[in-house]
Amino acid sequence: MRKKIIALAVAAAASSAAFAESNVTIYGSIDMGWMYRSGNNGALPAIKSQIALQSAGSQSHIGFKGTEDLGNGLKALFDIQYRFAPDIGGGPVLGGHQYLGLTGGFGTVVAGYLDGLRYGIYGKYSPFGNYSMGNFTSMTTQYDRATNAMAYISPAFKGFTLILATATNTQGAEGSLNGVHTLGGVANGGNNGDDRLFSANLIYANGPLSVDLDYETTRAVGYSNNRLYVLTTGASYDFGAVKVSGLYDIIKGDPNSLIGGNIDLDAVTPGNQNLGNLAAGQSYNRRNWFLGAEVPFGRFKAMAGYGKVKDRTLNNADASKWAIGARYSMSKRTEFYADYGQIKNDNNARFTMNPMGNSLGLSGVGVKGFAIGMKHSF
Repeated sequence: MRKKIIALAVAAAASSAAFAESNVTIYGSIDMGWMYRSGNNGALPAIKSQIALQSAGSQSHIGFKGTEDLGNGLKALFDIQYRFAPDIGGGPVLGGHQYLGLTGGFGTVVAGYLDGLRYGIYGKYSPFGNYSMGNFTSMTTQYDRATNAMAYISPAFKGFTLILATATNTQGAEGSLNGVHTLGGVANGGNNGDDRLFSANLIYANGPLSVDLDYETTRAVGYSNNRLYVLTTGASYDFGAVKVSGLYDIIKGDPNSLIGGNIDLDAVTPGNQNLGNLAAGQSYNRRNWFLGAEVPFGRFKAMAGYGKVKDRTLNNADASKWAIGARYSMSKRTEFYADYGQIKNDNNARFTMNPMGNSLGLSGVGVKGFAIGMKHSF
């Protein structure tokens, strides 16, 4: 969903030791793999199989981040990231998170183009992260970042951290959606049509246990008070011999929240779900959940996951996905990977295999997928 906000790529910078002067770190990763996707079921039309050479196990990216000690425990921080596709060459092709902020004893405040809280929770508790054949994030058709966003991250207290976030318009410059969400496309000026979002994420981390609880709400300002509500909770426990994790997600909408242009249908279900039978006055209602496990053996790690989408808005539109995978670390920075995933759609569902956990960039193909490749971080 585009209705999402801010995860903490800022955490590392915010928690680092004070520096005597400003500094800049260059970081990133490059991933190249071989990917094969095929098959169809549910409402998907007949398709041909597809072979591709591309980033198949993680998003290739480059970034620049830094901090400056301002004295009295206060620091300025920034992070600018760009994603790229090494298979087609050229420079950066997609913007990653980009923000500027302050951190100190009060916590951390950042503003800019920020990673999604809900998106981050999906990646945190899935063994496959948000970019791979095994990811479950693409089953929720969400987007990974929000524009015009601001977040506050509290200091940790007895294992608890609170994140509060908002965005004045998640989909572009303020005022850019005038006429987009109105019947007849009538533009009224000002901030009418802006997709504003409010989010709160409570995190608990204590040794092998991690728990997240996230609540978000959004509405199209100026046209309707109808809202979408999202409640997401995830948890994991590392037993040493195995790490288990899971997530449960509730998405609900007021009656007519997806009718009459009040909320962008593509932002909620871009191509993956048929909303043709959604009636006026009907409330949007969906549940998502998954379970995962990771088993390390020295440099080798095996992974498995299973999840399901339960659609309470449309009949016979549920879907499930299972995946298995493996990672082998040649060093702290270089690893090989292999993943296999498969989707089963009900008659009215049309979810597809997409290594990118959102609806932007790579398109979904088929209901079965295999990928093998190599990743190097720097």
